[in-house]
Amino acid sequence: MVWRILTGVLIVLILLLLVLHIRARGNRQAEELTLSTRPKTITLSSQSFPPGGDLPLACSCKGPGHSPSLTWASRIPGIKSYALLATDYDAVLAHFPIANFSHWVLYNLPPSVHSLPEGVTSEQMMLLGGKIGTNGMGDQTFVPPCPPFDRHQYTFRVYALDTRLSFTRIPTRQDLLDAMHNHVLGYGELTGSFQQ
Repeated sequence: MVWRILTGVLIVLILLLLVLHIRARGNRQAEELTLSTRPKTITLSSQSFPPGGDLPLACSCKGPGHSPSLTWASRIPGIKSYALLATDYDAVLAHFPIANFSHWVLYNLPPSVHSLPEGVTSEQMMLLGGKIGTNGMGDQTFVPPCPPFDRHQYTFRVYALDTRLSFTRIPTRQDLLDAMHNHVLGYGELTGSFQQ
C-alpha cells in the first residue's frame, strides 16, 4: 500500500516537473521569437566579466553579491527609456530547466544613461532616474547567481524603448515584457556563466 502511494507521488512530481519544463522552454522560445523581429542594435558589455565568460565571485552568492557593471551603446533615434532584464534560463537544472528565473528587473532608465557601476545600489538607481521591478525572489534587488547544480548561463538584456513605462504596482519580469511588447526599438544582450 505504501509503495503505491509513493509511486503515485513520484508520478505526480515527474508530471509537474515536465509541465514546468515545457512551460519554461515555451516562454523562452516565445521571448526569443519576439526578439528575432527586433533589431539587435545595442552593444552591451561589462567590466565585471567578458562576453560568454564567468561572472566573478564578487557578483555571486559566494561573494558580496554585487550586480555586475554594464555599459551599452546605441545610435537608435527616438529612445525615451531603457529597460534591463537579467535572467537565468537554466533554473534549476541546466539540462532540464523548469523556470526562467528573474535576477534583475530595471526600467525607465533615462536615454542619457548608458552604464551602471558594479554593485549599483537602489539609491544610485533612483538618482539615475531608473526604477527597480520585482525579481524572482519577490525583492527589488539584484539576485546574485547561486546555481544549486551545473553551470548556469545568465542573460543580461537591455532594451531601448519608445516610451516610459507606467505600472499600478511594482512590475515583475513578465509585467515588463508585456508592457514593452510593442515599444522595443532595439536591444542588446550579454551572457555570462557561473558554477559553484
